Amino acid sequence: MSEPARTRRSSPRSLVERELTMSDRFRTANAIHLALADRKQRVSLSTVYRTLTALAESGSVEVVHLPTTGQAYRLRPSKAAGPYLVCRGCGTAATVPAVDLAPWFRAVAARQGFSDIEPRVELWGRCTGCRQSVDENDSHF
Repeated sequence: MSEPARTRRSSPRSLVERELTMSDRFRTANAIHLALADRKQRVSLSTVYRTLTALAESGSVEVVHLPTTGQAYRLRPSKAAGPYLVCRGCGTAATVPAVDLAPWFRAVAARQGFSDIEPRVELWGRCTGCRQSVDENDSHF
């Protein structure tokens, strides 16, 4: 008699990675953790943070620094993108066509005695949907 087929459980890391594929919005670790919990996936918040940190270090995810709640993450798009305009309310991101500011960044850094700079440009606002929300301070991601 053969043994019953085992259902292979997904690793917590793969659950976090799969969750990232569910949306192209930037989301906080807490939002990702809550989404997993809503689907009855048992992954600790510390595992979510560790996984997101490892994915960010590998370049698999993009990270933006939120003005009020820390960092938010999303999978890196297949083609390189420029700076983003990110909605403070829901995390929707739009790519902003950018001019090449690298020479200016390097010149400013050199004048101040810095080298090996990593320029980061993030623009924040409210998307159309969030502008229509009742509470301007409500943050959903």
